[in-house]
Amino acid sequence: NERILNSKEGFNRFGLDDHYTSDETIPCLDMQTISHSDTTNNNVAASSSLYDVSSQREIREAYMANDNTQQGKIPASDGIHGRSSGSGCCIIRLTGKDATSVRGLVDFADNFFEGVDSGDNESDNDDSNGATSIAARRLKDLGVFRIANNVHAGFDHNVNEEGKMQVLYTKLIPGDDDEDPLLLPLEVGDLVGTKSLSGAHSGMSTLFDIGSQITSAVLGMDTESTNKLLDDCSRTTAKVEMISDNHEQIADTMSNSYQRIIRYLKPKQDEDAQNDAAFWPHVDSTFLTLIPMPEIAGLEVWCPSSRYAESDVMSERGEWVRPIKPTVVDEGAAAGMGAAEANSDDEDCIHVVALAGEFLQLLSDGQVPTCIHRVIAPKPPSPSAFGFGTSNNKYKPRVSAPLFLRPRRGDEAVLDVESDLRDSDNTGLYFEKGLMEECDEMRVWDYMDCMSPNN
Repeated sequence: NERILNSKEGFNRFGLDDHYTSDETIPCLDMQTISHSDTTNNNVAASSSLYDVSSQREIREAYMANDNTQQGKIPASDGIHGRSSGSGCCIIRLTGKDATSVRGLVDFADNFFEGVDSGDNESDNDDSNGATSIAARRLKDLGVFRIANNVHAGFDHNVNEEGKMQVLYTKLIPGDDDEDPLLLPLEVGDLVGTKSLSGAHSGMSTLFDIGSQITSAVLGMDTESTNKLLDDCSRTTAKVEMISDNHEQIADTMSNSYQRIIRYLKPKQDEDAQNDAAFWPHVDSTFLTLIPMPEIAGLEVWCPSSRYAESDVMSERGEWVRPIKPTVVDEGAAAGMGAAEANSDDEDCIHVVALAGEFLQLLSDGQVPTCIHRVIAPKPPSPSAFGFGTSNNKYKPRVSAPLFLRPRRGDEAVLDVESDLRDSDNTGLYFEKGLMEECDEMRVWDYMDCMSPNN
């Protein structure tokens, strides 16, 4: 893809004059889960009073590429993406119970790696800590295991033996209406405890809800079509007995969407953090990837220039931008409160980075750009002011908890272009006429074969 090649040659200009900023290029949307948007609930209404919930039109416009700025019809400064034509990235602001539930997922990620580290403490004689250490060692010994074709779970404590990251790959088996999903590997529950695991499920449920709303708004799908095509970890098939002989049937009942927990390890002192990314530029095979904004920055998204995308000067084609917490609130939200209050660090608020994936680009007929992104691990502390040794500041690894929202795999997840995509012009992926007609009446997940036939 030419866009990815452009991004690999691109630069970030953080801190330099006139660089692309997160506030300028990445729209911020205010959202609530369906279950928490009932304004008759006094707690929710109070917690959400500072911000008006974004409309479906605002959500769609935030993700669509801005052709008007690309074609010079309006000044770049007037576009929703500033000087960029659109990155496929938005920041979602959540408040109240929604923010609390997503914090539970963030805490779960931290608890998981604290538990993993406890497995290295062989001398821990405390019963509870000893049990945690045993669970951590079992998880490390288990590694990443295959459940069925293209269905894996487990913990990789050194991905590709590069010393750059550790990753927990989970799989979710949907529960009944009143049950949390079953998270694999099962050892994770033993490691973090029931309370932390329950907090993780609550956070995932919130992100599934928000992701479903975004997908529905962007593609113009009604609730029935969204539920049919998008895997929000709700049960659509009968339960299967959890025995080894049923592993293929168990795999079929699993959610195609999944949670991943990542810890980026300390880079080597002689590595160039700018050029040695932990994750190189790539796109995700998802509708959306939703990432609670980590405390430590590192994610960067490619923001192509709206006017110079074809420039021979590579540095003019776009810039890498780090999504950060918005520093400016909209005028409506700021009405009635002072600037200090409007821009304060609200404890009742959390931000989620939502990246458009390949399926959102495909089903939008190319109107939504797939978000190209990479991760740069934070640099180690600088040497001390005396010119030798190291700083007294201890290195803190970056922990991220992305949720990958994907299409359902079941036989019922078949797209009817005419009825499911009301606003579709049937012009196809990357504006190639005919592909959507080819894929009509196919399972959405099978489109992977159309996009990557030799993969």
